[in-house]
Amino acid sequence: MRVVPFLLLGSVLSCGGGSSNDTNGGPAGDAGDDVQPAVDAPLADAPPPPKPACEAEGGSTAVAAPELSLTLKDRWEEGWLASPAVVDLDGDGKMEIVAPRGAALEVWGADGALKWRYDTAGRIWASPVVGNFLGDGKLEIAVAARGKVHLVDAAGTVVPGFPVTWLDEIRALAAGDVDKDGALEIVGALADGSPTDVMMAWKGSGAPALGFPPNATATSGCGATKCYLAGCYDQNLAVGDLDGDGAADVVAPHDNAYASFHKGSGVAFDAHVMFENTRKTPGIRYLHALSEAKQGWAPNEATALQAHFTNTAPAIADLDGDGKPEVIMLASVQNAAQTAREKGVAVWVVRSDGSRLPAWETPLHVPGYVAGLWDLGGNIVGATNQLSVADIDASSPGPELVFAGFDGKIHAVSAAAKELWSFTYTTDPKVLTGGVVIGDLSKDGIPEIVFSTYSTEKDRSALFVLDASGRKLHEVKLSGRGAMPVPTLADVGGDGTVEIVVSLKDAVDKVESVRVYTVKGSGTKCLPWPTGRGNWLRNGFVPPK
Repeated sequence: MRVVPFLLLGSVLSCGGGSSNDTNGGPAGDAGDDVQPAVDAPLADAPPPPKPACEAEGGSTAVAAPELSLTLKDRWEEGWLASPAVVDLDGDGKMEIVAPRGAALEVWGADGALKWRYDTAGRIWASPVVGNFLGDGKLEIAVAARGKVHLVDAAGTVVPGFPVTWLDEIRALAAGDVDKDGALEIVGALADGSPTDVMMAWKGSGAPALGFPPNATATSGCGATKCYLAGCYDQNLAVGDLDGDGAADVVAPHDNAYASFHKGSGVAFDAHVMFENTRKTPGIRYLHALSEAKQGWAPNEATALQAHFTNTAPAIADLDGDGKPEVIMLASVQNAAQTAREKGVAVWVVRSDGSRLPAWETPLHVPGYVAGLWDLGGNIVGATNQLSVADIDASSPGPELVFAGFDGKIHAVSAAAKELWSFTYTTDPKVLTGGVVIGDLSKDGIPEIVFSTYSTEKDRSALFVLDASGRKLHEVKLSGRGAMPVPTLADVGGDGTVEIVVSLKDAVDKVESVRVYTVKGSGTKCLPWPTGRGNWLRNGFVPPK
């Protein structure tokens, strides 16, 4: 099956780039217009141009401007944070575009015709999860709507055993084989102020996976130690094998300075012995100073810094090349007393026991603040603290981490915790982005960075394309309030060319809900992080090489 097997397995291709540059951006021009950037002088200490890490396909260093090629329409449903999927659902060799809109899961054909819609009677916050959950080789789609998880087949028919009801609201959904039985499980995380459990997993039959929910089943081990739980408010899930036992494990940072790491069995990972007051990882307090984290408290909470993981969408990837993946989290930063909250973001890289890699003993702190911590109102939410993991610099060991800070900038950071570049996409506190996707758009083996912005105001949002050195290549205005979901890179038409699929915040009734842009001269062989959460399983997992 084209495209689908690569993404469903959660595998990635290695690609290259990286530099030091900081340029200002901002939407301009008419809808569909490409706004060319001014030429910025490189910094004096700018590294050399990026080296390709993907195999070049005979392309050019020039990246064509995205051209609007298809407009998908239905009614008035608005988009939340669900990044579209592009898959051949029915096996006919043609792609379908899957995009939740409001309380409806909608599927269009590659010709733009609406094929079917499934109404959930509750908003769909997180991206649709596409995989084979029944073991029959066919694809199903899972979505979470308020307190229910729905699983439908390729024709939009509900799978027996679904929907399943948990608690309200499930804002994170992903998939992986947590019990090593060869079939995928659906994993959800809960937005709740004081939950007993933050995570749940279901079989393709709708039955709970063994050991889930971990605390309610007394599987986690938290009953005998301190585990501090809080809600998971925005795609706070990564699912992948952390310990090499063949089972997918679950990472769920939550609305405090703590994060839950659980084995696929539901058992919480043991904390490293350096942490004095907890035996389990959900009891590790993420204070910036390692000495304070070890003891679990700060002598001066007014000045000590700590993480807050309210909207953290984590990743699992091997940064140091030892074959063992680490947990990577982008957190907001506050003082430990929680009296000063707008202190930017920080990148954390830790092992499954909460211990830190040598280069990451102190998290990389990006302190600037323009906006993002707070919801902006009018169904426009704050920033999702997520990062994308891809090799964009072949001369630098390990993959790079690309993310949006609270400072109006996109940042690229090396696996060794060195900032490579930043790009200012806004100085407007009413403009945010949901995150970036990464793929080669000119077949030269060097990937580009693609993201969209959104705003409380109309006509302030745009689709951006940056090169691997952080320089703006293209900026295309988006209608209405822009797009909160992360875009998707995929070959919609089946001609080997990459399209950019953008699910808009606003819909114009029977006029547009989703835009599809074609990038001429692009190819599909280098798409290391092509959609929200990295793949159709939405698990943020980059398998070790």
